[in-house]
Amino acid sequence: MKTRNREILLVDDDRIINLINTKVVKTQFPEVPIKAVESGKQALDYISENPQKKYLIFLDIHMPQMTGWDFISVIKEKLNSLDLQIHILTSSIDSTDIKKAKESDQVLSYLLKPLKVDVLKSIAI
Repeated sequence: MKTRNREILLVDDDRIINLINTKVVKTQFPEVPIKAVESGKQALDYISENPQKKYLIFLDIHMPQMTGWDFISVIKEKLNSLDLQIHILTSSIDSTDIKKAKESDQVLSYLLKPLKVDVLKSIAI
């Protein structure tokens, strides 16, 4: 698996969730760098500063300051040419969120927290 220039970006306002997800991701992708941030704004700033990378993003949608949906809107408008694989990772079982994710061209899947190894096995990086 060629992982050069690839990075996994965890976006969740809960530090403990980021820690748990980092450990789970490392079991499947030990050679891929992982960056955890606590807001959509931090994620956008990081991606903007490192546009040459290819990102596998696990994105929470209910966060203060900038929601996951706001993050996706900015990506769609300004950064759509970048190589981003976005997977919603949330505790929300709200049918409105699920529908919105299915209708978004930027979202590849809608996953429920916590991230699980068997789910990662089905994701190509």
